[in-house]
Amino acid sequence: MGVYVFTPEDLIRYGSARPEQLELLREKILEKKDILIVGTSRSGKTKLVEALLHYVPDEWKVAVVTAYGEFKPFRENIEIVDTVFDKRSTDKRTDEVIEKLRRINPDYVVIDTLHTVNVPRILDELIDEYAFIVTSLALTDDIKGEVMHWLRISEDVFNRFDVVVVMKRDFRTGLRVVDRIYAIKNGQLVRIM
Repeated sequence: MGVYVFTPEDLIRYGSARPEQLELLREKILEKKDILIVGTSRSGKTKLVEALLHYVPDEWKVAVVTAYGEFKPFRENIEIVDTVFDKRSTDKRTDEVIEKLRRINPDYVVIDTLHTVNVPRILDELIDEYAFIVTSLALTDDIKGEVMHWLRISEDVFNRFDVVVVMKRDFRTGLRVVDRIYAIKNGQLVRIM
């Protein structure tokens, strides 16, 4: 049995996102803005990433940093940089990922929450070179504090992102939705939708 990849239309159909939310995010993708997608476990972060990658033009390259084959390359312009825990040090695995990303020279880099490499170092070294979509846990409404904690990034790196999308899961119904969208301006989260 294959894995179904969600499209923006699927998110609208199932009530996970409103058309105006996806249109705003489509514009941000086409402007190559850096996007954080946050939420609790199983809140739909990766499904939103899949849907947003449908907005990336075919001629753009996308590199997805993931672990253990969790993300499938569903378009020809997506290249997977897969990493797993092994005998090498985290620094060595991170060096390899950074080298691969530079070789790919993507228009977008996706980092789907992982702990097999040093994500802060990847962002420190590459966020000014490439556009990023990064997922992170956020278990409270202190979005900035949660992202800095879970990704282990500095406030400076957090402030270099342009947009934060907060996903929410209704544990009674199972519905996963885009709850809020913020812009990051002068280190502050400013709600835009």
